Amino acid sequence: MSDFKMSSDKPRRVTMDNVIYANFGNKQRVSTPEDRAEVVTRYRGKQFSPTGQRTVELTLKNADNGRQTRGEQYYRNGNVTGLNVLEGRVECTVAGSQNEPFTVTLTFPYRSSAKLREAYASIADTTNGLRLVRDGHLTASMLDHLVGNSDESIYFDCTCPDRSLVCKHAVASAYYVAEKMTANPALVLDMRGQGMAGLEALIRTYHTKVEEEPEDNQSFWEGKELPDLPDPKIAPAIDDSDINYLHKALRLVSYTSLEQLRAVSDIEDMYEILVSNHPDNRAKFSEEEAPE
Repeated sequence: MSDFKMSSDKPRRVTMDNVIYANFGNKQRVSTPEDRAEVVTRYRGKQFSPTGQRTVELTLKNADNGRQTRGEQYYRNGNVTGLNVLEGRVECTVAGSQNEPFTVTLTFPYRSSAKLREAYASIADTTNGLRLVRDGHLTASMLDHLVGNSDESIYFDCTCPDRSLVCKHAVASAYYVAEKMTANPALVLDMRGQGMAGLEALIRTYHTKVEEEPEDNQSFWEGKELPDLPDPKIAPAIDDSDINYLHKALRLVSYTSLEQLRAVSDIEDMYEILVSNHPDNRAKFSEEEAPE
């Protein structure tokens, strides 16, 4: 007897081993390397903006083929369910194999305030620069400043057990962020703490300043009075540095994200103890605590 049972006229559903396949949908078998390549090629044909494409490039360069393929599948299946834009980084929520979703943090290459001012000045000096940014058509120089250049990488931190530099959840998140950057070109400015409205105001101020100070041959040869040197305030090194590098270093020796956070907290506590025990600080604290 055949394992398949079909109605005499038109087959409406198929059963095999007492399992009904009517509601499972049509499955596509991908069994050969050529079939897999065709599926991936169709997916990768999706057009991202230059900003989104650069984000994907800086991600895939550190991911192996297996995690790239599984991450693409996660993205196609809609496993990335949320996105939160912070200063210098983006957080995504990814539904994985466990009950609780994983949180993936994409930290873009660090840019100081001076470097970001350079980027905005470059946009102001570029013909139709503001329109290019508004339409998502950033030049290579703009991408280097705002997203990262080809020698840099995006740092990923995922709450999943995978200890690789770029896990499948990170790949899926990178594609999701690229999609959102394509749909909303201002997202990269929000991530850098500027925003489109702020950039427009900054460029208007920049052009007004240039018009008020026309180039003068005499001032070019004789020079102008130099501005006063900045007087930066003294700040603790652990507060004045990029904390993401400390997290990155401790990730290599931590088994879980919780251990990593505890290690960072312990280092901060030790730093405070060392600073407070310094002779100069002890004298300062004694003066502050002395009764009036």
